[in-house]
Amino acid sequence: MGTGEIEDATEALLKLEKVVDTEKMNKPSFLMVLTATEYAFQMDNGVWVVPLGCLKN
Repeated sequence: MGTGEIEDATEALLKLEKVVDTEKMNKPSFLMVLTATEYAFQMDNGVWVVPLGCLKN
């Protein structure tokens, strides 16, 4: 996912978080958008934006 789709992905994650049935499963511990960007950061709404390269060993 490139930079242009981060906002859309963030909005989708926040909507998904609202419909999680917390009586059947735990609330997500964090929300993350995986991208092809250069830097990892946390948005004001709490969603993490993380480049794929950060997931290597």
